[in-house]
Amino acid sequence: MSFNDREAQQEAPERSSLFPPAISLGRALRERRKEIGKTMRQVAREAGLSEGFVSQVERGLSTPSLISLCNLASSLEASVEAFLPQAPQRTHSVVSHASERHNYTLEAEERVYQLLQRGFPGALLNSCITHMPPGYVSDVTRHEGEDFLYLIEGEMLYEVGDRKYLLTAGDTLHFLASLPHRARNVGPGEARELWVGTTRIIPER
Repeated sequence: MSFNDREAQQEAPERSSLFPPAISLGRALRERRKEIGKTMRQVAREAGLSEGFVSQVERGLSTPSLISLCNLASSLEASVEAFLPQAPQRTHSVVSHASERHNYTLEAEERVYQLLQRGFPGALLNSCITHMPPGYVSDVTRHEGEDFLYLIEGEMLYEVGDRKYLLTAGDTLHFLASLPHRARNVGPGEARELWVGTTRIIPER
């Protein structure tokens, strides 16, 4: 192993699983839906997702984005944490040090989230850094509030409503999250995006 290889290995961020395996997650969502007597169509409409996508999630064929899981949990009258194997830490620190951030994976070779701290209890803004591999395509979602995106690295195509926006590193996008939206990594390498929004992903305790 070369020095550069050893250095890259040392600098690789630790990653822990935020979601359970897709099949387990889908089973838990389906069981909760049946428990409260909702149809798949009801859940899809309330979560701002397509019925076909919800069906794929319940069968373990697709993994939702963190925002989509938040919307599904809300429709299922549950906390998003009910479907996570471990709860992200909360310290309400006003400073976010890069060396202290936790990296959460969704599934192998897929998105990696760095959830950033809310600076104080009751803060309205929520944020995270998302790492997306080449070829990544998100699910189509919509939710309340506003989304602000800053592309740190890579090349992304964002579809918002009936419009498309091609962003490269340093570009930003600000839109109403109630519009259906989707993201695609159209570049040759990983893309990194800073998301800031008014949607609360992980609830306060």
